[in-house]
Amino acid sequence: MIKNLVKEKLQRGEPAVGSWLTLGSPLVAEYMAHIGYDWLVIDMEHGPADLPIAMGCCQAISTTSTVPIARVAWNDAVIIKRTLDIGALGIVVPMVNTVEDAQRAVRATKFPPEGIRSIALGRNGMAYGGGYLDEANDQILVIVQIEHRDALANAAAIAATPGVDVCFVGPYDLSATMGVPFGCEEHEAAIEHVLNVTRDAGCAAGIYAGFADSVTRRLEQGFTFIAHGGDTDFLVAGARNDYAMVRNALDAR
Repeated sequence: MIKNLVKEKLQRGEPAVGSWLTLGSPLVAEYMAHIGYDWLVIDMEHGPADLPIAMGCCQAISTTSTVPIARVAWNDAVIIKRTLDIGALGIVVPMVNTVEDAQRAVRATKFPPEGIRSIALGRNGMAYGGGYLDEANDQILVIVQIEHRDALANAAAIAATPGVDVCFVGPYDLSATMGVPFGCEEHEAAIEHVLNVTRDAGCAAGIYAGFADSVTRRLEQGFTFIAHGGDTDFLVAGARNDYAMVRNALDAR
C-alpha cells in the first residue's frame, strides 16, 4: 500500500497544510490538487458531495501526491467504512465530544482486531496497491473535530485516545456552542487550550484557518494540520477582487 505522506509529516512534527472542497466537483478537486496542497478534505457533512461524487473527487486528487481526505456527515461506522472503501486516506469526524466518541471513530476506521471496519476490496485496494488490508490501519488518518463546548473539558483525554491522529478545532461551531463572539479572548483561550493539551498528548493539532494571514498565525501558534480556506472562498474572493477593478473602470467612464 502507498504511504500516507500527511500522516508521516505529522508524526515527524512537520506542518501539513491543505484546503476544503465544498462544491462537490471532481474537476474542482483536480484543479485544487494540482496546486500542491498536502491534503484536501471533501466535505460530505455540509457540502453536496455524496458517495459517488466523493469517489470522483478521490480519483481526481489521486492524480497528484495530494492526500484525499473526507469529512463524513456523522460519527457513524457505516458512513465511515463506505467513505474509506471509495478511496479516502483520512476521515474527519465531526462533533467528537467525549473519549467514547473518539473511540467509536477510531474503531470505525480500522479493520479487526483493532476495529470493526468490515473487509472489502473495491477501489481502495485497486488504487493504493497490494497490502491494503495489512497496512490500512496504520495509513488511514483519523481526525476528530473539537468543536463543541462539551469537548473542551475532554480535549486532553480525546487527544490521548489511541488511534486518534489529529484533534481539529472547528472554530465556528466552538464559538457558537460556547455562546461567545468568534475571535474574542475567551474563544481564543479555548483554542489555545485545545492546542496545548493536544500537543501534550503527542497528537497533532489542527484548525480551520481561512486565508494566508490566518494560516501563518496558526502555524506560528503551533498548529500543524491547517486548513487554508476552501474552494468557494477562493472562487468568491478572486471574482470579487477582480470585479471590483472592473466596476471601478466602469464607474470612471
